Amino acid sequence: MIMDKQNINIFVISSPSGGGKTSLIKRLLDDPRSEGTVLTISHTTREKRLNEKDGVDYYFTDKKSFEDKIKNNDFLEHATVFDNYYGTSQETVNEFINQGKTIILELDWQGAMQVKSRIDCYLIFLLPPSINDLKKRLIERNLDEHEIIEKRLNEAKSEISNSEIYDFLILNDKFEMALKDLKSIIIDRCDPKDFIERITSSHVKKLLE
Repeated sequence: MIMDKQNINIFVISSPSGGGKTSLIKRLLDDPRSEGTVLTISHTTREKRLNEKDGVDYYFTDKKSFEDKIKNNDFLEHATVFDNYYGTSQETVNEFINQGKTIILELDWQGAMQVKSRIDCYLIFLLPPSINDLKKRLIERNLDEHEIIEKRLNEAKSEISNSEIYDFLILNDKFEMALKDLKSIIIDRCDPKDFIERITSSHVKKLLE
């Protein structure tokens, strides 16, 4: 299913865990200029956290139900992350497309690649200023045990190594600057060739050391 960018705008946003994509997307959607922009809600088999709501943060489901949806080709994309399934409903995306919405998908690199292979879209990757900064964010959000944090940091390097497939790289060192970059892409429709990245290949290389 290939769409014309002139008729539909789909943006896939990725980052390592703790990379700040959720906070940035929320602030972007609070901007009056983002009226008509929607964030898709993923299905997942992971346990619901205390502050999360079904149908708001995720659609929480069991493994069998998720696998049934896979067999029925109900997902635009799906992936396994930390032993849990995540997936985006094809029906929901189609509804947004028919409504002429600008669509944001918050996915990992596996999901981003699947979407890119099926829909004409832009991929945006948020990079941390350093691995130590990412570790600090994971600790401060107080959602995971030490072992899980270490696992997420190891996974982060794998995700960052795939950032070269993305159309835009945003350095999330200062929140307001990263937000400005994100708005220039999604609200102002900056073309990749005109986007001034605040990140270098040497910085990416350092994150992978």
